[in-house]
Amino acid sequence: MNVKKKLKTKDYILLGIFSLLFFAVNSAVGFILTPFMATSAMPLISGGSLFFAATVYMIMAMKIGKRGVLLFLSIVTGLIYALMGIPLLLVFFTLAGVLGEVTLIKGDGNQYRNVHRQALAYAVFGALFGMGAYVTVYVYGSDYLTEMYDEAMRESLMQFTYSPAWMIGGFLFSFVMSILGCLLATKILNKHFIKAGMVR
Repeated sequence: MNVKKKLKTKDYILLGIFSLLFFAVNSAVGFILTPFMATSAMPLISGGSLFFAATVYMIMAMKIGKRGVLLFLSIVTGLIYALMGIPLLLVFFTLAGVLGEVTLIKGDGNQYRNVHRQALAYAVFGALFGMGAYVTVYVYGSDYLTEMYDEAMRESLMQFTYSPAWMIGGFLFSFVMSILGCLLATKILNKHFIKAGMVR
């Protein structure tokens, strides 16, 4: 059964490549959306990024089909942010990955290639992933934003960060957009990758 199969060297190579690609897509979409949404709907940016990055995750998850894929992705993502000067996110994203993996525990191993189970796992991870900005501000304060944004932008971001309504809305939006992203990814997988034999 797949659940008993451990990750092999080739799996780790694929995980590394796809994890970096996931980070690149997520960051690129966030970079594009920020000028338009940072002052009007900043908490929703993460959900938009997760929607497009879902395809990368689903291809990775379906191709490898083993336990630990989501956890590995979360650790790599956290490590990148740690290298960028925010080590707290390594711990936070790892926790998000663990909780996502928990949703995949029950089963005979086939759940790791079940698109619905993987979509739920990704959504759990995504909802918490979207809270990373909040956690960073709560722990480090607004000082870490100084080098990245001007005063007006910082004030706007702080207002979102300490708004319960926006926090809950961002959490739910990230969850829903992650699910929708996985549904789109499933169509792409069925149309292009499964028929081509690249993914089982």
